[in-house]
Amino acid sequence: MTDDEVRPDDDEWLLQELDEPSVDLDADIEVRHDDTAQRYAASIAGRELAEIRYEDAGDHLVIQRTHVVPEARGRGIATQLVAYVLDDIRGRGRRIVIRCPLVTAFIRDNDEYADLVAHPA
Repeated sequence: MTDDEVRPDDDEWLLQELDEPSVDLDADIEVRHDDTAQRYAASIAGRELAEIRYEDAGDHLVIQRTHVVPEARGRGIATQLVAYVLDDIRGRGRRIVIRCPLVTAFIRDNDEYADLVAHPA
C-alpha cells in the first residue's frame, strides 16, 4: 500500500494501534522481502508502514533508503525493520554498502552488524 492509498478512516485505528510501546509491536510487525522489487516492507495488520529499498550490485547489496509513513514515525518500526533486514542479509551470506543515513546510524549504534559493511558508508 502506498502513502496515496491510505484511507482517512484507517488513520484513527492505526494511531490507536501504534500508541502502544514499540516493544509490544514486535509480534505484530510482519516483514516481507520482495527480491524482484529489491525491497523489504514492514506491515501491521496488513497495512504497509515502512520499507527499505536496495540495489543488488552482485557481490553486495546497496542499501538505498528507508521510508516510514508519517503517522507511524517515532514508534521503533524502522529500527525493527533495519534489524530484520540486516539479520536476513547476514543469513544469506551477503554484505552491504550503505547509502541510507538511518542504516548508517543503526550500524554505528549496533556494532554487531559492522561486519556486514563491504565498504565504508
